[in-house]
Amino acid sequence: MPPSPAPQVTKELILQRTDCKQLADVKKLDLSNLGLENIDGNLFSQMPNLQDLNLSKNKLAAFPEDLGLGKLQVLDVSENNLRSFLSLAQFQELEQVNIHDNPYTAADREQLTFLLPKIKSVDGDTIQDNHRQYLKRVFGTSLEEKVELLWETQYKSLFKKSQSAGVQRLLQDQFIQRAKQKIQAGPASMAQLRDWRIETIASKLVAEQDLKIARGEASMSSKRSHEESSTNGVSSEAEAPSKKPRNVTFNDKVVNAAEKSSETVTSRDGRVKVDLLPKTLGRTLAKKVVPKPASKKPSPTLSKDSTADYEPSHILQCHSLKNNRDDMKTMVWKCVFEPNPDKTEESTSIVATCGGESVCLLDCRTGKVVQKFSQPKEDFFCVVWMTIPLDDKKEKMTNILVVGGKKGKFYLIHPQQNIWYAEHEAHRRDMCSMVVHPDQPTWLYTGSYDKTIRLWDISPPKLPNYECRIKKLAEWSPPSIPLHMLLFPGRNLLLAACRSGCFGFKLNHKEENWKKTYTTEFTFPKVEKCTEDGQEVETEFMDNMTLISPDVIASKLVGHGCIYLWNLPGTLKRSAKIKVQGPQTLKVQPVAHLEWSETFIDYIYFKMWPGYDVLVCGDDVGNTWMYDVSKFLTRKLPEDTPVPPAQKLFWPDCTWNGTRLSKESDKDEVPTVVSPSSSMSETKLPSVNDIAISSTGDFIVGVTDCNLVFMWRKNKTVE
Repeated sequence: MPPSPAPQVTKELILQRTDCKQLADVKKLDLSNLGLENIDGNLFSQMPNLQDLNLSKNKLAAFPEDLGLGKLQVLDVSENNLRSFLSLAQFQELEQVNIHDNPYTAADREQLTFLLPKIKSVDGDTIQDNHRQYLKRVFGTSLEEKVELLWETQYKSLFKKSQSAGVQRLLQDQFIQRAKQKIQAGPASMAQLRDWRIETIASKLVAEQDLKIARGEASMSSKRSHEESSTNGVSSEAEAPSKKPRNVTFNDKVVNAAEKSSETVTSRDGRVKVDLLPKTLGRTLAKKVVPKPASKKPSPTLSKDSTADYEPSHILQCHSLKNNRDDMKTMVWKCVFEPNPDKTEESTSIVATCGGESVCLLDCRTGKVVQKFSQPKEDFFCVVWMTIPLDDKKEKMTNILVVGGKKGKFYLIHPQQNIWYAEHEAHRRDMCSMVVHPDQPTWLYTGSYDKTIRLWDISPPKLPNYECRIKKLAEWSPPSIPLHMLLFPGRNLLLAACRSGCFGFKLNHKEENWKKTYTTEFTFPKVEKCTEDGQEVETEFMDNMTLISPDVIASKLVGHGCIYLWNLPGTLKRSAKIKVQGPQTLKVQPVAHLEWSETFIDYIYFKMWPGYDVLVCGDDVGNTWMYDVSKFLTRKLPEDTPVPPAQKLFWPDCTWNGTRLSKESDKDEVPTVVSPSSSMSETKLPSVNDIAISSTGDFIVGVTDCNLVFMWRKNKTVE
């Protein structure tokens, strides 16, 4: 069944709970334990006299800005999913706040002292005057003087009117990073609070300098600066530090390169960053480039010996929240190899991974993180590569990385220039799937928890300011959350794997009889009594599917214990015989069942080995399953017996950061993650959320639910 919609607060509910006749009369409001995921700012702004608000025991991940509650004195947001309390600064009259049981740090708690001038207690603990004075002395006036001294002596003179916004943003980042490295304040336990204060102070200094430049107080020729700014197409809003959706690391040599030119182009290792987010998007559409189809190679011979062909090479912990080495909880959701921009059927040794607040690019040859992009308060769920013309020039192709997450936005990254150059609000809720059109490289399909699939046309970035145009072309409405999509332009078909099953939509939205809703439902064999610990599980929950040939699809349903291979043309032929109005229901007859784990854990993805007939999939206990599916590409009759994997790679025996990852015994092949810390004292089974294999087959990469990325390298001694 489709998931029930998230609860919503209405005017009627508020008046009923408060016995008030109008919202303006409400002074105390209890909205606890309602399962709320968001707050309607327009509704709350109609309660200017509200003084006491209880939002505890909900599912809030963010707090809206500018609610207009200027008289609010008591706030309870305990037992939610809030990771930051910066938005509480809007409540300047707040005296009491409860924030316990949220995923925040001690530094986040101390921020309230600076954000709220009248705060008296946090979680019932009174803020002592001596502690308040200490924090304001060390992280207030004293720290401001140190940051201002560094600004005046080394950085203020570097900001000039003739610079582009990208260069100024580059210098600002350099200034903030240098200040964090050079300036000491408070004990090491408060390093996060110090860094936050440094960034706040530094950003204010830069903003003030920008304002002076805009007014002509720092230069003799303000007109020229204004004209260049208009030519670049970058607004002051895009330049403001608070509006920048990125936090990209770089080296100390950036300043010199940036001063010389805002158009500096270097390799990935150069780490030169032209950091722009244009407010006004470009005007030209991308020219459509049709990539050449990948040529199929003979299926390799796979050994059933799990150690014969591959050996573990690296395990990385690169998605930790705030670089916390003890973070074994961040989920890493997706991984995908970078395509060769000149031969898209081939991949490089670089793999992109996403999870938590960060996106990482890893080099499988060295096992090192070559680039890392972070977005505070995000949680990235999906990532995809787009190979498009650079600046509308077909002869020069480049790779753009697209990532999406819980904010409902997708972000555009150009790794070659180390730049995170645009973001776009695509959905109202979390983005969970993305796919690029096979024939139109600038067309991106996105799926979301708001139960919509949307098509976007993303133009190539126009250099040097990285202006781009993002246009919505179409929208579809599946009956439940779309977790994966496949496109069949020749059949005018969009196939979506959803929580309530598999559904087909008309792909060509320009047809006169095009419909937003699904036209076909594909049903699979029923599994009797799918239960886990006595609880019923959705037997129609399809969390992944992939194309193993132009006609054959691999699909996985939660709780079925196998991966289905089925023939799409054969299934569609039966629809011609069915004459019904409205959506059709077609029963899928699998040509094969691939043996897999009996787990009920969802969101475990698989992929095809590019150019080969090999399917790779992780499982709930850290293993990698490899199937030879070559004999099923043309099969029409079903296979009688389940097909075992041709090869299986078991989780390696190792220790990570004091945490032992191992098998409990030779008989029980379940690898465990045992942490010495109290928060991770219980046995944890690492689940391989996603897996990818390079086009050459030299590298296999998997991402897990315990903040680890593992790599297997092909043993070159094996023929």
